[in-house]
Amino acid sequence: MSNQGMNQSQKQVQGLILTPQLRQSLRILQVPATELLREISDELAANPLLEEVEPTNVEPLEQTGPTAEDSEEDGPRELSLGEDDFDALKRMKEDWDDSYYEEIRSQGYTQEDEERRRHMLESATGEASLSEHLEDQARTAAETPEVQEALKLLIASLDERGFLEEDLSSIALRSGQPYEAVITAHTLLLSFDPPGIGARDLRECFLAQLRLNQRGLSTAARLVSECWEPMMGRRLEECARLLKVSLDEVREALVELAKLETVPARRFERDENRVVVPDATVTRGEHGNWKIVMDDRHVPRLRLVPAYKDMLAGNALGDKERHYILERMRQGKFLIGAIEERQRTVEKLAHIILEHQQDFFEHGPSRLKPLTMTEVAKEMNVHETTVGRAVANKWMLTPHGLREFRWFFTSGVSTTDGGTVAQEGVQEMIADLLARENPAAPLADEAITAELKKRGVQIARRTVAKYREALGQPPAHMRKQRL
Repeated sequence: MSNQGMNQSQKQVQGLILTPQLRQSLRILQVPATELLREISDELAANPLLEEVEPTNVEPLEQTGPTAEDSEEDGPRELSLGEDDFDALKRMKEDWDDSYYEEIRSQGYTQEDEERRRHMLESATGEASLSEHLEDQARTAAETPEVQEALKLLIASLDERGFLEEDLSSIALRSGQPYEAVITAHTLLLSFDPPGIGARDLRECFLAQLRLNQRGLSTAARLVSECWEPMMGRRLEECARLLKVSLDEVREALVELAKLETVPARRFERDENRVVVPDATVTRGEHGNWKIVMDDRHVPRLRLVPAYKDMLAGNALGDKERHYILERMRQGKFLIGAIEERQRTVEKLAHIILEHQQDFFEHGPSRLKPLTMTEVAKEMNVHETTVGRAVANKWMLTPHGLREFRWFFTSGVSTTDGGTVAQEGVQEMIADLLARENPAAPLADEAITAELKKRGVQIARRTVAKYREALGQPPAHMRKQRL
């Protein structure tokens, strides 16, 4: 009989880490045009080496690859961040996705699981909420069921700012969860994204962010942990004396603290009155063909300030200043490349939608064809999660109204002639039938099913009922009107 008990073992596995630059590029790909402008404005404020280029008709766009301006004669070789670098990072992300799905398939991942995942990917209507974002991280963070339940409890207890106002002991007593599990869960929650989430006060919020930034032993961290009250009272000389550092170091630490987030849940705040700006417009060309016109008004053109390259070419800079400029140049070049890659991806996606949905643009929603993100991903030679990010929060102005990119992706219903029609197309047919019905004798679901069959669409009555309810239409007996 084998002995039961705890034991330790180790194994070597391969994995890919999402770098901060890659995370930034994925975020830029996903945000809507209006938020992209805000993100670029923040980068312009944070990086002094970036500047916005005034629109002209002759000046070319900033290139991500090597140019004459970036030649070895004009600047150091280590500034080079070309198309290959950006593509390599993008392939890293897609390879990571592929390896992840291969791993979970080897652990019993079924076709039904794949269909469920694909449905989730293609039917999502917006970005995840804060609780959904945190729960996704909690699924893989907790090692025991008790800690898993405690994490769910803490996430549900967060206020609108992302703080925990209730004591951990009170939460444990109120819920009946073990206090040790609540403590462990809280420690895990403080390591989640967004940084500082789950903190009980601003002090703990700052410390959590500094630890995540590998600054847990910095002067800024010591200032927060050891000199909170004198710091908040702006008694800087007292802080310097307690920490045994210079006054300038205290001031530098305050600058670092000023860059930290004071409201961890800020980016998940909902804006119900947001402005929708079309990323692409479909119009008729001169010869009657459909064409895509991209709207780049909310995407400023950026470039690196030439004066800093002149500074690098001279001998007046010290090692610290040179390193700072080089690092900001790399960040700036990657941002420029990420923005251009976003625009290329969105434009390519718009052209693919136009190519596949010609009948929609000609005749309207009833002629929308089935289209999946998997199909488009193969055509674009990217992973389908990249397509999922690219369609998120993107809008297209069409002859039939403003449509979200995601709207064009839908599964289909087979027709009697061997073709297919999108679910939205079937809903449009049902809406047309209901608009033409006699109010005194409205069509029952069985009658709608029969009418659709005459049009070559054969679906079950319960499916008709589901589509009718999606249109906000009640059953026939509730639509009946006395004339």
